[in-house]
Amino acid sequence: MQQEHHKQVADFLKSGDYQSAINFLEEIEEKAKDDPDYWYYLALISRKIGDLQQAEEYCNKALKISPNFRNAVFELGMIYQAKGDYKKAIFLLEEAASAKGGEVYLSEQVDILNSLGLTYKMAGNHKNALIRYNAALEGLATGIYEKIKNLTVSNVGDALIPELNLNWHHLAFQILANNTKNDGLKLFAPDNENTLKLMDKKEGSPVFYDKDGMRYLFPAYYVAFCDELRANIYYSNILNNIGALFAEIGETEKAKKIFREAIDFIPKGVKFDNPYINLENLK
Repeated sequence: MQQEHHKQVADFLKSGDYQSAINFLEEIEEKAKDDPDYWYYLALISRKIGDLQQAEEYCNKALKISPNFRNAVFELGMIYQAKGDYKKAIFLLEEAASAKGGEVYLSEQVDILNSLGLTYKMAGNHKNALIRYNAALEGLATGIYEKIKNLTVSNVGDALIPELNLNWHHLAFQILANNTKNDGLKLFAPDNENTLKLMDKKEGSPVFYDKDGMRYLFPAYYVAFCDELRANIYYSNILNNIGALFAEIGETEKAKKIFREAIDFIPKGVKFDNPYINLENLK
């Protein structure tokens, strides 16, 4: 498939216009039928409209062309999840999460691990569900860290950060601490007075910087981290799933706290009612 074909299908999928996507794919079948992406798109659309049998057939066509094609392996796992065959779904989603299909973008890995966590939960395996959810959060945090580590304070807004001691704060600190240790440095967070001495927006101070074996952390790091968590729905969605897991095993107060954080991190302009509904159901 050509790049413009991918873009056209993506636009239809984003708007939920599945019939137009099907019509378009039918038009380009002769040109694109040897491309596994072609059959993957048809499988995805078929699952979205509830035709699981057709979706499975399309997935198998994609995998016949490219046996380790990660998107098709993932999609087949989601089809089995929808069918309630969690054993097959987990096997396929674990395979999609592995290195078997080659290099994978962090955003794709986060989505796979989140879906895998949900499938384990649906299968009643809460321990492995939480492990995969946490792996998804770690992947998300890794991507954010790599994006913001070279930012300067002047690039970061002045938005207030949410309450500390929540998941976002532990996640932001842990990913920084892990990378600091890997870099052979010790982490130091200056107090307010020393922060002002060390930091100067005009000189383009970084959100953290290294000197004499120390990594100095500034509040701007947390602001930038929060901004990135709110840049898309991933964090709120994963938290909502974790909250649902704790609600299911009877840890109601912990679930409520997580749902409230999920609500706080819904990106501006995005409609995501799940954590609101889940929180209300616990009252």
